[in-house]
Amino acid sequence: MNIGDLLRDSAKMRPGHAALIYEGRTYSYGELDRLTDRFATVLQVGGVQAGQVIGLLLESGPELLIAAIGAFKAGVVPNIVNAMLRPEEVRVIIADSEAVWLLTDAERERGLQSVRERLGVRRIIIVDSEIPSSDSIDLCSAHHEQRSPIDSPAVPPHPQPLSPEYRGEGSKQVACLLYTSGTTGQPKGVMLTHLNVIDNAVQFARVHFGPDDMLLVAAPLFHCWGIINGVLGIWAAGGTAVVIRRFKADPVLELIEKVRPTQFLGVPAMVNHMTRSPARAERDLRSLRVIHSAAAPMPAELISALRDDWKVGYAESYGLTEVSPVITTTPAEEMRAGSCGRAMGDTELKVVCPEGRTLGVDVVGELWARGTAVSAGYYKRPEATAEVFVADGWFRTGDIVRMDADGYVFLVDRAKDMINVGGEKVYPRDVEEVIFRHPAVADAVVVAAPDPVLGEVPRAVVALKPGAELAAEALIAFLRPVMATFKLPRTVEFVEAVPRSASGKALRRLLR
Repeated sequence: MNIGDLLRDSAKMRPGHAALIYEGRTYSYGELDRLTDRFATVLQVGGVQAGQVIGLLLESGPELLIAAIGAFKAGVVPNIVNAMLRPEEVRVIIADSEAVWLLTDAERERGLQSVRERLGVRRIIIVDSEIPSSDSIDLCSAHHEQRSPIDSPAVPPHPQPLSPEYRGEGSKQVACLLYTSGTTGQPKGVMLTHLNVIDNAVQFARVHFGPDDMLLVAAPLFHCWGIINGVLGIWAAGGTAVVIRRFKADPVLELIEKVRPTQFLGVPAMVNHMTRSPARAERDLRSLRVIHSAAAPMPAELISALRDDWKVGYAESYGLTEVSPVITTTPAEEMRAGSCGRAMGDTELKVVCPEGRTLGVDVVGELWARGTAVSAGYYKRPEATAEVFVADGWFRTGDIVRMDADGYVFLVDRAKDMINVGGEKVYPRDVEEVIFRHPAVADAVVVAAPDPVLGEVPRAVVALKPGAELAAEALIAFLRPVMATFKLPRTVEFVEAVPRSASGKALRRLLR
């Protein structure tokens, strides 16, 4: 079993159907299947062995998808790197993964010159370079003769079609490395198997997608939410993925009106920007039925705006890279306010106290998960793996939740983000939800600040809407009637934009 089957099987069933739309160009399933086969051959002819790692430092687009799927087909392990990272951050991840090749674009290749000798790779391949050479390749062209050795008679392996159980020989082999964002520490390489990825894409598709759906994937493809649940998910259903290189609210609203997607997959910050854009009222967005969000909780105010103003369904999913990545989701019509859905596929969930005891219904504790979604652990990090991948197959998420009698999960906060105010627990999301209610606020995040008496106190970092004015004292006065005194931010810092990762997570460590 191989992740490439998701594309190959759809190519067999509907070869002429649109698999991918990108910047006005449409790629059929048959065309993408051929292009990914050709890149698998490039790897084999180039001496990259099955099981070896290649780095992919590319923005969202067909090049990233063709390289990743081609690597899967060849049995090579792609390390898909966040394209927004700085050279030294890239060096740490590429060197840690022991990649033998690195594929990137010309601009990023120039930026890596200062760390080139410490990357550890044998070759850097420039994708779609304007200067043809032995180290450049145009992945999206059907004619590569002058650019790379893909005319070799070598043929990439063709795995057997998926079985009904999605479990076959080789399914537990490591398929890819995806490094954690590092928002709470040094990034770690999560080892996802072919079974992890296929099962997550297929199970997500069963809940949300059909063959006639067109999904606009606004989440970055170097993030597991975008590539696995977005692109691979819609391909598992035989539908069409619409991909953008970078998210900007107004161009995306224009794109929705032009290509008429039925669903949208992104993160709360994107929905926030689009909801508050004056251009939204000018665009015809009636093709959209559902908006999907993950990576961070969606503020209640935004959910109401989607349902009341956009007139679309809203489906929130929850997960982490370590669980491939989604373990809870629910169709839009079954969502409950404040919830991120119920267990997906064969996932088992339980809420646990610090002593490891399973808690009852609606009791707050740490969420643990078990099932096919749980990854193979961290690359070369046995100690870190043992800390969170514990006995009997359980994975400790580190997230604080409560779960109701019907299995709906309600995310409270990250355990590591909890603020201890003189012994009182403050979960940042509780405070952020109330801050979002202020009409002048566009975005907000709450972090801990040191205090000589209480140990820690809340500090709010707030971005205002364009043209809005708000004093710190006025915001705290707005919060005081509805919030316990120990939860009130002691300071408020106003910024142009809250710093967030490419996946939409607030960079709390940086803010602290």
